[in-house]
Amino acid sequence: MKKLNILFASVLILATVFTSCTKDISGPVDMDYLVGKWNFNKSTASSSGFTIPYTTDYLKNEDGCTKDYVEFIAGGIVKFGDYKPNCVFEEKIGTWSQNGNSIIINVVGSSFNGTFDVASLSSIELILKIDGNYNGKSGTLNLYFTK
Repeated sequence: MKKLNILFASVLILATVFTSCTKDISGPVDMDYLVGKWNFNKSTASSSGFTIPYTTDYLKNEDGCTKDYVEFIAGGIVKFGDYKPNCVFEEKIGTWSQNGNSIIINVVGSSFNGTFDVASLSSIELILKIDGNYNGKSGTLNLYFTK
């Protein structure tokens, strides 16, 4: 019985060690990961703790077109690539800066402006979070990008 308890405890400890969870970034954003071209992948929204599930592509990606993107360039330049209906491409250039774990983006003439919290960042995935009020209710919009 003692061996069974030790085996159970060992499995529990190993499961805990090898199980990972999503965590917020606690230190400053590593700009080496941020710089580059990021394709819009999907978005999620939540309000009052309830996530509105949808797993479709980012809603502004046009069917049959290349995905919209944002490209962060060292020195504070950002490019916003947007495919319109019939795959008409439009690229706008603006600026970006960092404030802790937030990114301030200003692309004149586009809807991609404001302060975005970096919820997650790796060499292949970026998640930006925007808190705000939507139709009188507070909520969060998460934008998912891949390199």
